[in-house]
Amino acid sequence: MEARILRRDKLLELVDDLIKDHEVIAPRDDLSYGRVRSASEVCLDLGQPAKSLKEFIFPDREVLLEFEKVDGQMRLSEPAASENTSRIIFGARPCDAAALPVLDKVFAWDYLDSSFLERRKQTAIVSVACEEPAKTCFCTSVAGSPAGTSGSDLVLTPMEDVYHVTIVTERGQALVEEHERFFEKSDQMHDRKRAQLEDEWIQKVSRVIELDEKGLEFEKPVWETITQQCIDCGVCTFLCPTCHCFDIQDEGNESRGERVRLWDSCAFYNFTKMPVGQPRPTHYRRYRQRIMHKFQYYPKNFGKILCVGCGRCIRYCPAGVDIRDVLQKVKE
Repeated sequence: MEARILRRDKLLELVDDLIKDHEVIAPRDDLSYGRVRSASEVCLDLGQPAKSLKEFIFPDREVLLEFEKVDGQMRLSEPAASENTSRIIFGARPCDAAALPVLDKVFAWDYLDSSFLERRKQTAIVSVACEEPAKTCFCTSVAGSPAGTSGSDLVLTPMEDVYHVTIVTERGQALVEEHERFFEKSDQMHDRKRAQLEDEWIQKVSRVIELDEKGLEFEKPVWETITQQCIDCGVCTFLCPTCHCFDIQDEGNESRGERVRLWDSCAFYNFTKMPVGQPRPTHYRRYRQRIMHKFQYYPKNFGKILCVGCGRCIRYCPAGVDIRDVLQKVKE
């Protein structure tokens, strides 16, 4: 891959230049990514935000159509189209970027989800490598890396006084050319340093788990006991960069309203409830479905694990469930 060098003292100047022609999304604090109107709002030194960037490609609430009764007849209309704005997610973590090609598989499968695909088309991803992976991270167990390139258009690797900029895609190349004055040619010394740093950061990932879908047997009795403390709050699914369950509901009244798509969670009792009953009436069956989907069903269908090892489900679980322990115990 081609590479460039960006001086550290030019980073914020580059962001301000990007803002002139693009909508820029970046980490604003340790909670979330959000739109920034000045480089001074960007926060890159607090590590991984609690929320992933998923909501900017797959919104938590999306209007699919509007309806209104006029003269006794129901009229349907599409929601007003948003501005066709070029967007850059700047300062994404490699695990969040890696989630996007995973989601592409399902949203462009048997049905092409036009709104998802249009947002993907309009969004460039500029990632920043993780110098200090959190103790809950396990990206290396799912073919990731603290400086991974999957899903990114550009990857910035921090060095002492510069960022090594890896150009991953044609869109990344175009972005560099558009702002050429900020970048310098890389050289072998910087390229070798980048590889060395990635190796060091990989070693900092404190725990590695061996994943083998053959070990995830559906009928193992251990499923009934390993996550008894789980309270089915759904935090793990909403913070997860790859979980994509949703519900479709009509909001409004008989005269006017909207049909909306909303995030949902397989952890909730009503998620799979049908008129004839609930096929997963107990907690352990719902949690088993989540794990089997991520590590067995999805890989069989799409060739990718439905997990990027970001560790949010571990870090923010109020009941202390650790997905790494769950996988290990089921295998044993």
